[in-house]
Amino acid sequence: MHMNQSLLIDNIAFAKRSEHLAGVLSLSDCKRLSELLESQHPAGVQKKEPSRAGLIEFSLTGETNAVGQCFLHLAVTAKFTTFCQRCLEEMPLDLNLNFDYLITHQNLDDLDGNEVEDIDEYDLQEASQSMDVGALIEDEVMMALPIAPTHANACGADVMQSGEKPNPFAVLKGLIKP
Repeated sequence: MHMNQSLLIDNIAFAKRSEHLAGVLSLSDCKRLSELLESQHPAGVQKKEPSRAGLIEFSLTGETNAVGQCFLHLAVTAKFTTFCQRCLEEMPLDLNLNFDYLITHQNLDDLDGNEVEDIDEYDLQEASQSMDVGALIEDEVMMALPIAPTHANACGADVMQSGEKPNPFAVLKGLIKP
């Protein structure tokens, strides 16, 4: 399912009926994420629109346990093209994310730190008859993005082969008069 509009679910009913939802989002479905990735584009580098495309595949499953607690399980696989902040070259960015949510009837703003610590294996999600699945996925992907993406291995052209670092003050030597 490609989504062009927000997808709203009643998260309690979704969990109680053990429903499953799977689909694909594109960057055009995720305006904030698209703008964030665009902001990482280095100045002066020619933009290549086709390679900027990204897809987010997701799977959402509802579940209840023996005592009636409602859960959502979200799996997200995202593939983007971003830029290495070290060498400024394009680089692929693949994310494989899994989230488990406990649906609570309490307002999350009213919970204190101790209550949240007791259920640290789950993220909390407020009960809602109109939870926006697309916005939830976009939020989670944005939080998982590296602040300054870099190649896992050494970057090509900008790595010095000898391992020596240039002295940043070397240029000043020429200014000293004997």
